[in-house]
Amino acid sequence: MFYIFALLVLALPHVTRGTQTEFAIELILTGIFALSLNILIGRLGLISFGHGMFFGVGAYLAAFQLRYMTDNLFLLLIVAVLVGALIALLVGALVLRLGGVGFVMITIAMCQLVYVLILSTQTLSGGINGLTSIPRPTFWKDAPSLLSLDTGATFFYVALACLVSFIWLLKRLDASEMGAVFEGIRQNPARMLALGYPVRAFQLAGFVMAGSAAAVAGALHASLFGFVDPTVFFWTTSGEVILMVILGGATALYGPLVGAAIFLSLFHYLSGLTDHWRLVLGLVFVGVVLYAPRGLVPLLADSRTRWLERRASVSKIQSGVKS
Repeated sequence: MFYIFALLVLALPHVTRGTQTEFAIELILTGIFALSLNILIGRLGLISFGHGMFFGVGAYLAAFQLRYMTDNLFLLLIVAVLVGALIALLVGALVLRLGGVGFVMITIAMCQLVYVLILSTQTLSGGINGLTSIPRPTFWKDAPSLLSLDTGATFFYVALACLVSFIWLLKRLDASEMGAVFEGIRQNPARMLALGYPVRAFQLAGFVMAGSAAAVAGALHASLFGFVDPTVFFWTTSGEVILMVILGGATALYGPLVGAAIFLSLFHYLSGLTDHWRLVLGLVFVGVVLYAPRGLVPLLADSRTRWLERRASVSKIQSGVKS
């Protein structure tokens, strides 16, 4: 089943056209963004309403780099990782001093501060109009047309490679000692501190990981659409990605990815049918909270486990009757 799904994903850009391919790429990049936030929510128990700041930093950084410096894809990704990690280190060192409601409020405040800063720098950032005509990156100078990211299929495979690499890193993290410490901090940070673990240092490490991954997603997103505007820094961007994590399930590895797919699908298809698409999304969210408080992916996993157990019980009873 896994291999069939993998083949279908790999074949996707060859059966879609134009905006359909772009939508598939957007799903992947938004999935990376949601997965990066889940390092904080699902592994450390930190609710950040300012995570869109790192996504926006990566987007604007890519815009400046592609327009005025270099269009090399590898440099674009390296710079996004490094700058995203550096800014996350500085911001995390400040905001992690607070906890609970204080952490939530200060992350919102910092995100809004950057939003106002972008609006007030018209000549540099384009202000409320943002930056347009952002060229797509290239693998290297004079690369063959087959490897041009102007082709939707090539961009799709680049984004997919980034997603697969990030999921692999997350799996390694979850299986490591650091992952176990993260889980302990999520469940009871006071107990982990009493056991001698530097809780704030581990939280800062997770904050840096999440910020750098979000910056990569933002950089590729701006490259995909050739446009970025200040709304990426507005608190609603961070709120939407939190909804994605909750919809899919913060405790499941692929939960945020599923949540991102659901959210974007509702947005793209329902917004074309009605102006009240947010009402539908709200009803879906309420339904998930009421009937699947852990998210849709854990709900499906639990349902499958119960079905297998029931099937095994029936088989055992039938075997006993025959004997």
